[in-house]
Amino acid sequence: MDYDAELTITYRHGKFVAAYLDLAEPKGEGRIKTKRLADSVLLDIDPEGNPVGVEVLSRADLNEANLNLLLAPHNIKLSLPAEVNTANAA
Repeated sequence: MDYDAELTITYRHGKFVAAYLDLAEPKGEGRIKTKRLADSVLLDIDPEGNPVGVEVLSRADLNEANLNLLLAPHNIKLSLPAEVNTANAA
């Protein structure tokens, strides 16, 4: 499924801390579970098993191609803005 995720990037003292891609509102009652897809990429899943967000803890991993490879087994395809996609960075 293609997602046009809302992207929030957090900086502290001018340095990248994390990025969060909000995919969907959680459904069901209970806690959100987090699954580690890579050292610095985490997937949040609601109680019904739906993906609700992706957290990226490394600026180098904020890359559309790499994220889509990690997320493919979960039927997620992202589109990132060109200005934040490290694959397109100068």
